[in-house]
Amino acid sequence: MSQSANDKKPIIFSDVDGTIYSNFSLKSDTKDDVCFAIDNGADFNICTGNPVEERMFLLSDTLKARYLIGSSGAQIYDLLSKKIIKSWAISFDSLKQLIELAKQIKCQVLFWDNEKYYYLTNDFSTVEKISSYHFVSKDKLMNTPKLYNNEFIEPVKIEFYSTESIEDESYAKKIYDHISRVGSVSMVQTSSNVEISPKDVNKGSAIKWLMENVYLNESIKDVMTIGDSNNDLSMMPITNYSYAMANSSQKLLDIAHFFTSAVEQNGLGEAILDYLYRVKNIVKKYMLHNFSNGKGEK
Repeated sequence: MSQSANDKKPIIFSDVDGTIYSNFSLKSDTKDDVCFAIDNGADFNICTGNPVEERMFLLSDTLKARYLIGSSGAQIYDLLSKKIIKSWAISFDSLKQLIELAKQIKCQVLFWDNEKYYYLTNDFSTVEKISSYHFVSKDKLMNTPKLYNNEFIEPVKIEFYSTESIEDESYAKKIYDHISRVGSVSMVQTSSNVEISPKDVNKGSAIKWLMENVYLNESIKDVMTIGDSNNDLSMMPITNYSYAMANSSQKLLDIAHFFTSAVEQNGLGEAILDYLYRVKNIVKKYMLHNFSNGKGEK
């Protein structure tokens, strides 16, 4: 291993589903490469659309993450002090407007703040499937989500899912077209749902907040960001080291600076090794992969 004389601190912000793992199955190579980065002075931070809840706490502990950005940027959790250090919320009026629109179509709506977690329609099948991305234990999965009964809440995130299909992107597009008139929030259509966040809040804005308020001596242009979905788009332009997984959406592939392998092939680990070499000249035995940028340059 060799290291350059520069004093840059490697800082990594990684998406979870489709990036760190698929179907909750973490590859040993991926874990090893994340640990290698941390052992060489990097901070590994999780940046996910999932809420700050049980499953993300367990993953953060496994990967020795430093910060957990949850709810697509609306929650920032300090994993050392074990508390949310910053969050942003959607107004109750905006929530009510979206609920009225939801009642006009076939959909399930999940929403939460830093303490409460609700679903809109009295059909738990979709809730159970989606909430498995948030909770691990059966007790948490079955008892944390509550059927909404007009309680006051200013959620950090709202998610719309079609009750006809969450596998077919065309259903998510229909939902987006139906609710996109609400201008007081930010919306992103993914392959399976529509994610609704506080206005101008996203993963990229949360990273900017951390760089401006926590990583005061580091440049945002030197951090690494990596993802695969449309809710990762905001992370790509803010740094010189943005990576798209091979399994990424086309929109992400179009704007990322670098590309890596698919999630099943340890794409995250390979990208981390590439980043460490580029920013600190740190090498782990040998480079597994030649990375090129969008211009085909090595």
